[in-house]
Amino acid sequence: MKHFDFPLDQFLSELETAVNIDSGTSDLEGCWKAARFYMERMTAAGLQAEIYPYGEENRPMVLGVTPGAPLPRFHTDAAEKTNPAMDCRPYDFLLVGHLDTVFPAGTVLARPFRLGESSPEDNLAGNGGGRVYGPGTVDMKAGALLMIYIAQYMADNYPEIKLCLVLDSDEETGSMESAPYMVDLGNQSRCAFVFEGGRKKDQFVNQRKGCNKYEIRIHGVASHAGTAPWDGASAIVELGRWITALDKLKNYGRRTTVNIGLISGGTAFNVVPDLATAKMEVRFTDEKEIVRVERALRRLQENPKVEGTHAEVICLASTAPLRLNPATENLMIQMKEYSPQYLDKIQAMQDLGLLTGPAWPADFVSAGGLSDANRLAPCGIPIIDGCGPGGGNPHSPDEFLSVDTVLKRFAYFTGFLPWISGYRAG
Repeated sequence: MKHFDFPLDQFLSELETAVNIDSGTSDLEGCWKAARFYMERMTAAGLQAEIYPYGEENRPMVLGVTPGAPLPRFHTDAAEKTNPAMDCRPYDFLLVGHLDTVFPAGTVLARPFRLGESSPEDNLAGNGGGRVYGPGTVDMKAGALLMIYIAQYMADNYPEIKLCLVLDSDEETGSMESAPYMVDLGNQSRCAFVFEGGRKKDQFVNQRKGCNKYEIRIHGVASHAGTAPWDGASAIVELGRWITALDKLKNYGRRTTVNIGLISGGTAFNVVPDLATAKMEVRFTDEKEIVRVERALRRLQENPKVEGTHAEVICLASTAPLRLNPATENLMIQMKEYSPQYLDKIQAMQDLGLLTGPAWPADFVSAGGLSDANRLAPCGIPIIDGCGPGGGNPHSPDEFLSVDTVLKRFAYFTGFLPWISGYRAG
């Protein structure tokens, strides 16, 4: 496989198979079916591959390595955990993705893989090669499949460069169970590229917000609302005070968002409620903001306004932000330095009629959503996200992939990975 003869028809046929597998995070059977598809595709590409069960539910994680690289050995015992020097790490590049989606079982029957025309906006963005619709197209079944094509190209043309591929199956619910395995893989790699969907004008993602999730439980005193309301203490009234106070903590100038997304409480019209709950998330770029929010939570907890109520605050999850570090900044410089060679390659593809419209030098944006890049952040290695093909409307019925971005991302990484490894003529 060369730069200019990417087998697009084959890719789209395989993508149709992948998209038409329901693999919502909670659909464990579907996730295993998707995992087997990706593992078989890795094996067909000449990679050594396996499915590694993890977590309490034995979720599937697909692992693949190029020939000559060892399959990962996870250090589950804290005493075994290591952080070897860069020169001693077995993988030059870690390619990261997930095979789960946000969609429940049965979605594929309602709206399976479908090809469509490019929109005027696509054409302006240089992506006039059509669209693919279907659940998980851009988030991120196309990216997961493209990882395999890139690894196959590297194995065929640069076998001395060692790649490791990983696809987890709990990313859409926060990668809580796969997180330690991701960190372990990051500590065995020199560099990581996360193949979430690319942004507008083919931009990459270099920063992501962190996210803390909380459950608030207000305990009150139940009583008959008509005959003895004074004997009760309304948990819902107290929770209402919390909700308005917490909403005021958001600070868009500091890129801090607070969302109370779920509330519940009470048992009947005529009962003073003795329990009310709320779940909220806080997204942030600066840990000082979490300190500020948690200080406010403690103040509310220590100073109830409805006499007879008390509160519990439970942190359900805490995910650190993906921040720029010197290693990532250096990688960004190299990606920009490679841009002229990439644009020359795109021009050659346009001359052959393989692409229409412009391409752009490497550029980077920050994102508010979470990904496995957040989980890799503690490793301290260079991490770039948004490396997959682009499209739009993820997590919605209108989700789509822009087909031209598959060709562009393949052209970029099959040139850049050799280039950064010292093959500057590549």
